[in-house]
Order: sequence, then C-alpha cells, then structure tokens
Amino acid sequence: MSFHPSHVLASTGTQCTDNKDKISTNRANLSVPKLREIQVWATGEAVLTPDRASVRIVVSSKKEQASEAKSSVARRLDYIVQTLHTHNVKEGDVTITKFIQRLEGVYNMEAEVGVVFVDFDKCQAVCNFLVEKLDESVLVSQPNYFHSSHGLEGVRRQACLNAVQNARQKALEVARLLRQGLGRPLTIREDQSHEWEGPTPSQQDSAAGNEGPMTLQQKIANATVTVSAKVFASFELVSRDKSKQQQRT
Repeated sequence: MSFHPSHVLASTGTQCTDNKDKISTNRANLSVPKLREIQVWATGEAVLTPDRASVRIVVSSKKEQASEAKSSVARRLDYIVQTLHTHNVKEGDVTITKFIQRLEGVYNMEAEVGVVFVDFDKCQAVCNFLVEKLDESVLVSQPNYFHSSHGLEGVRRQACLNAVQNARQKALEVARLLRQGLGRPLTIREDQSHEWEGPTPSQQDSAAGNEGPMTLQQKIANATVTVSAKVFASFELVSRDKSKQQQRT
C-alpha cells in the first residue's frame, strides 16, 4: 500500500459576493447553515502475486500400426491421470486432448494434458515426479503463472479501499491541523485506476545480480500484478465539540 500526497481543499466559512442578485436570492435561505467541508485526493495500491499455475504435459508415440501408437500413449496417459488423482488435483482443473496423424507411413499419436494448479508446491511435486518416472517421450512444460478472475477483482477492490482509507487519513490530519473535527463523508469517487505486471521493488532487489535462466521465483515476480487507484473524497468539517458528540453516539 502506498500513499501519495496530492490536492487538499478545505472550506471553513461562508463566501462573500458583490452580486446583488445572488445576495437577494440567498436571503431566502439564511436559515440554512453553510456546510463546511474538506476535499482531498489520494491514491492507494494493492499487489497480487499469481494464484494459478498451468502446466502442459505432452505424450507422443510413433508406430507403424495405429493401434500400437494409441496403446503406447494410453498407458502413459493413464499413469499421468492417476498421478494427478493421487495428488488430489480436481478433475475440473484437467483437460485432455488427443490427436493422431499419418506421416510417411508412420502413425504419430499425441496427447496433451493441461493442468491448472492452485498450489504451487503441489505443481512442482507433480512435475518433478513425472519427469523422473517417465521417459523422454513425455514432455513436461515449465509452469505458466497467471491470476484468476476472482483474484484480479479482489486486488482492484483492495486498491480502491486503500485509496479511500488514505483519503480519510489525510482529511483527518488536515482537520486536526485546523483544530477542527472530521464529520461524515459527503462524496467518494474513484477518479483513476490502472494496473501493470512486473516485480515489485522488493522483488527486484532480491533478484538483482542473478544471471542465467529465469528461476520460478522470477517468473512469479514477473507475473505479479500491481493496481493503483486514485479517489476524490469530501468530508464534513465540524467543530471539535460536535465531533466528540458524534463519536459518543
């Protein structure tokens, strides 16, 4: 969460005007007290690391007979599915596609298993196990990290809430400086919001100096999403006595 100072506007009294028409119009409303308010702009940030990892597992076989190619792929495919079941991977997170073609008199059978993990430790354990147990005809991809739609919506809301919290804190500090109390909120509006992917400053510092292939932690850092929101908020400015009474009630 970050806090960036911006605009502050405070109104602590009525304004005078020389316009006779406005004076005559306002005379009818002399019984209505002038509302004193404080207006602030503030920003807030929220960070979300990836909460999903997808892995592709490709099984292939080349045989002169189509039945032999299918049987060879089926045995290893069953072993992969059983491994996923043993590690409590949900069926809804697994997709399987199969494709067979004939090239130069040889049948090439290929099956692809797509798996989505919510537990990164389980993802690494499954991938390592399959690489160790199966031969080179089975290719296990590196994890691809991403965010669920639910996670993205949550971090966007959190960024806005952080901005509103910063706005209220800023208004409260200004009210104290003016020896006034902060009353009820009058207006809260989100003006801007933008997001980007990439490592946070702390993640950049931890990865500094690392050379060679990208590590899994670096991939996670590169997929991290930061959301920044800017809000406008106005609050009623009240006397300290009135503010204390509101707090008691």
